[in-house]
Amino acid sequence: MKANDGYEVIFALAEIDPEFATRTIILADVVDGAPLPLGVGPYRVVVPGEKKPARWIREVKSIEVRFAK
Repeated sequence: MKANDGYEVIFALAEIDPEFATRTIILADVVDGAPLPLGVGPYRVVVPGEKKPARWIREVKSIEVRFAK
């Protein structure tokens, strides 16, 4: 996933596939019923349960799915 400011995060299949894990990763476009504010939205990735929010990403501009070779 990439943000407008160039920040990138990566998730492995085993982290998001329900066959491997029970983790929930959220792609949010609203908070408390209102659109995300400027500088945070239009989309934000939130990973509940992570000790450090290093993979929480604001202003998501693209999501790319790739296969390892």
